[in-house]
Amino acid sequence: MKTTLRLVLILTVIALCSNVSAQTPKWAHINLQELILSMPEYDSAMVKLQKFGQELEQFLEEMQVEWNRKMEDYSKNQANWSDLVKQAKTDELTTMQQRIQTSQQQAEENYQQEYNKLLQPVMEKANKAVETVAKEQGITYVISDNPQVLIFKATGTTDLLPAVQKNLGIAR
Repeated sequence: MKTTLRLVLILTVIALCSNVSAQTPKWAHINLQELILSMPEYDSAMVKLQKFGQELEQFLEEMQVEWNRKMEDYSKNQANWSDLVKQAKTDELTTMQQRIQTSQQQAEENYQQEYNKLLQPVMEKANKAVETVAKEQGITYVISDNPQVLIFKATGTTDLLPAVQKNLGIAR
């Protein structure tokens, strides 16, 4: 009876110790920015974004050239125009300048929207890969070690970047 009680007590202690160690959270860190920058999808997204940006710039530049041309014409010929024509040309230039400013603001917004649209799938793929590797390795928490965000980095954490890059097929 004493031996059985002792055996049950030992097994209970072992079970409790293993249960406690199984519940201890496992931490890891990853530089998500470095991961995303290393993904081929990021490069192709940036090529598309650059092309989109160049199209916007060309459009805005063409508007500005047209305004400059009309402004030069106004400066050269205003002395020869009647007050009515001068006022109409002034109004036209003012309206055109306002359209240019509005177009510049819209171009900036469109550029940001395109950036978000192109990068969202890349970020989702990166986050899914981090989640997959973390689950495979039994990691409870993953923190970003982005230099602008990280306050403290313990030496006992696992760096997931190499494993996630391997999971995504990215050569280091």
